[in-house]
Amino acid sequence: MLRTWVIVAVSAAYLGLLFAIAYWGDKRARAGRSVINNGAIYALSLAVYATSWTYYGSVGRAASQGVGFLPIYLGPTLMVALGWLVLGKIIRISKRNRITSLADFVSARYGKSTLLGALVTVIAVVGIVPYIALQLKAISNTFNILRRHPEIVTTTELGSVPLLGDTALYAALLLAAFTILFGTRHLDATERHEGMVAAIAFESIVKLVAFLAVGVFVTFSVFTGFGDLFGQAAAVPELTRLFTLGAGSDYGTWMWLTVLSMLAILLLPRQFQIAVVENVDERHLSTATWLFPLYLLVINVFVMPVALAGLLRFGGGGVNPDTFVLALPMAEGQQALALLAFLGGLSAATGMVIVETIALSTMVSNSLVLPVLLRLDGWSWVRRRMARPRELGGLILGIRRVTIVLVLLLGFAYFRVAGEAPALVSIGLISFAAVAQFAPAVLGGLIDGSSVGGGTFDLGSATFDMTRTTGTVEARCFSTNEVRTPAAKLTTRCSDVTCSATCPRRASISCGLTVSTTVSAHSTASGLDSVAVTPFRSASSRARSSRRAVIMISSGLRPPERISPDTRASPILPPPRNATRLVIPRPSSTHLALLTR
Repeated sequence: MLRTWVIVAVSAAYLGLLFAIAYWGDKRARAGRSVINNGAIYALSLAVYATSWTYYGSVGRAASQGVGFLPIYLGPTLMVALGWLVLGKIIRISKRNRITSLADFVSARYGKSTLLGALVTVIAVVGIVPYIALQLKAISNTFNILRRHPEIVTTTELGSVPLLGDTALYAALLLAAFTILFGTRHLDATERHEGMVAAIAFESIVKLVAFLAVGVFVTFSVFTGFGDLFGQAAAVPELTRLFTLGAGSDYGTWMWLTVLSMLAILLLPRQFQIAVVENVDERHLSTATWLFPLYLLVINVFVMPVALAGLLRFGGGGVNPDTFVLALPMAEGQQALALLAFLGGLSAATGMVIVETIALSTMVSNSLVLPVLLRLDGWSWVRRRMARPRELGGLILGIRRVTIVLVLLLGFAYFRVAGEAPALVSIGLISFAAVAQFAPAVLGGLIDGSSVGGGTFDLGSATFDMTRTTGTVEARCFSTNEVRTPAAKLTTRCSDVTCSATCPRRASISCGLTVSTTVSAHSTASGLDSVAVTPFRSASSRARSSRRAVIMISSGLRPPERISPDTRASPILPPPRNATRLVIPRPSSTHLALLTR
């Protein structure tokens, strides 16, 4: 008999091991020795696609529709193996534009639209909540089934439990704590989490080993091999239909499920996070094109054998087919194997929840909450936090941590409301259909020249001390080709006025601020969140005041890029000590600050 404290202790130890791997991966990354700079690790991290839906739900679907479970894996196999050019282009565009989320990608490719990014974020959160509920349902049900070993109970026999006695609630809170430790311990400029990716790759190995162990045991220990198992199944008339395409699904269903899964491997927020944002080297795609499909093939080899074995073993006994992976070892008295099977399912669920909530928290903070706060810059507490980088970083981390907790609690609420009626696969298909809505925008955004909508970039109002320093806002329009040939140059002199510049369509706009010199700098609007002008001590011995203006450009999430001044610029006097510290808001979420010493 497996005691509850043993299951809890083993689960906690496993989660602790994941955290240790993540910590080690982050430590290696800080030392400049990336542990994920490997094509195999990248391919294994893509296997976060295999959630508890794959681990438990595929067997349940195979038990009712036979080979109808295959389209969910044919789609990703085709997309990664044949559509690597599409994924490669998405990665190149994201690296060039410093894109850190799916919402950021759509927004950047269509005129840097804040509203569009917020809309994508809301749809993603609403669509992914049922998927998170699926993971909580799998963890809660399998834990309650395993703790009653050797008795095998059905999910309906578990009955309804009080709110505070629901295992799913504590699973949600525990996963929220681990997710915060995994992904929001610090703010990274690139939104990459190398330690998390290393832990996800390890989890992919664990769930594969656990599922194969159950499959090998059922096929070669409970039965004498594939021939014996399939022979006994063929002798049962009710099971022979599972070997045909007509078992609960038709060709149209196969086609649309394949298309949905092809889109899901790109458009699920966790898959975009792993495949695009966490990508270290685009060349790793060449390894993923064969290793990831191989992974999906291997993990699905024993889906039909386990489903048929469960139907033969339990018949109409009422055991939920979604739990066959756990129930078969329990029925044979294999406690260690049952515990390993539970850890495999826990690994599949936790990996999805950790990456998904981190991706959603990034989208919510960057594309939903921060743009609203920037519009509330007139509020004193908002202005104080925005003006201080350290407090701004703490605010962003706080938003993400709260988002993680709220998303998981929403998933738990969905689980409580939906109950035990829907099968795991049915819940997962809701999320697949939701993210498929992004396909036209994302695929259309891959077309060259579609990255800018109106081409207008409003720098906002400039109010700063003009007594001893004059200012010029300089805007340059560049064409969207790689050469970045200047298409226009607009210069507006500012003195307590609103400065704006408009570029022609199909052009990206860059901006710079010049203070009494020819010093200027620029950055594409998609990556620009703040521009700070600070005094700079020149190396020129001829500079009477030895001070010049230097423009610092940062994206709010990335380290500032220091742009050297034009050494030919004539020296200027430093601004007075009581010069005004400038904060320049703009409607499109760009934050500019003039810092003077």
